[in-house]
Amino acid sequence: MSKKDMLKLAKELNRFIDASPTASHCVSETEKKLLENGFKRLYEKDVWKLKNGDKFFVIRHESALIAGIYGKKNLKEFGFRIIGSHTDSPSFKLKPKAAFIKDGYIQLSTEVYGGPLYASWLDRELSLAGNVVVKKGKSYEIKLIDLEKPVLIIPQLAIHYNRDVNEAFKLNPQENLVPIMGLSEKTVNDDYIKDIIAEKLKIKASEIINYDLELYAVQKGNICGFENDFIMNRGLDDKSMVHASLQALLEVTPSDSTMIIALYDNEEVGSSTTNGGKSSFTCDVLERLTNFNREDCLRAIDRSYFISADGAHAIHPNYSLKFDKLNKVYLNKGPVIKINANTSYATTTESSAVFEMICTAKKIPYQKFVNRSDVRGGGTIGSMIANNLGIRTVDIGNAMLAMHSVRETAGVKDHYWMKEAMKGFLEY
Repeated sequence: MSKKDMLKLAKELNRFIDASPTASHCVSETEKKLLENGFKRLYEKDVWKLKNGDKFFVIRHESALIAGIYGKKNLKEFGFRIIGSHTDSPSFKLKPKAAFIKDGYIQLSTEVYGGPLYASWLDRELSLAGNVVVKKGKSYEIKLIDLEKPVLIIPQLAIHYNRDVNEAFKLNPQENLVPIMGLSEKTVNDDYIKDIIAEKLKIKASEIINYDLELYAVQKGNICGFENDFIMNRGLDDKSMVHASLQALLEVTPSDSTMIIALYDNEEVGSSTTNGGKSSFTCDVLERLTNFNREDCLRAIDRSYFISADGAHAIHPNYSLKFDKLNKVYLNKGPVIKINANTSYATTTESSAVFEMICTAKKIPYQKFVNRSDVRGGGTIGSMIANNLGIRTVDIGNAMLAMHSVRETAGVKDHYWMKEAMKGFLEY
């Protein structure tokens, strides 16, 4: 592996994220890549007829996707190799009634989605993207929309009116994080938003039934650092893991086991949705792959392994006391195995050992992360998947800085190593 190869993959990651402002856009970009590489889309409403070596994918409700390569051998004897990640990131979503005028400014009322770092959204060029439900005869269709240009800002209050801002400043999402869209002396309502959507999609505003739009920062991803060490972009948590698993699936050599990547929505808000990690999606697909033979499915799961791939917290040099002094993890030091005694992570000694063996065989460095004993860490899809399926699961991720910021930082080398480790896992 050369630094050139690593930089190439990091730039591809940035292109992927730049084209994926929402979970649905992320799935759409993934679908394009899969179709380009010979994968066939399946639909849950249809009968599936798969044979050994078939490449397939299925999308649920626009923002979740499961893709795979059917194994060469019997599933109940060789099982599944599954990598799970999530397509969503913390953001702000428009409320049903959003547009209003205040002191001459056109503003949009939003609701917090997940746990964003509020201050990182201030003084940024922001845009809107999401899904639009459009009339189609007596039915409807769902269209993706991305305004693709800066149309919003959330300006800070000048320091002259908030002298202690650099000491402590609490932001109220209802009052202080309301974006500004323009200037007007006339009243506005949500027809204003519908007109913008209609112009972008080249349809009539009257055709719009409903929409789900969220804010995102329009600044493109970059490689930075004097030696090009860092990837900077929005949504690295967790679209970097989506991209790594997708790339791994596209590069693998088909094996005896059935290789799968699972991309879930709504992880940032608990996963309790029809297309989240707690949903029936994974189990439904596995049962269909074993022709609804419950015993065969359970036997296959017993011979299977699952990776839960999500961001990990790199040591921050300005806040080093927040981290366990013996279990720090670093950028560009390899994939991170996440461990928690209270099972916030699903890693076990067995599942960790399997991943460690894969990394060792491929000469990939790896690290282990544990929170300080007095710090509560974040959760992942790992424990819920392990609990629902009874599958051996390891929680891993790449070390990051500023997780949940509108602009996160990760390591160039780590993304390449993670892709290679995932490739090794799928072929294991």
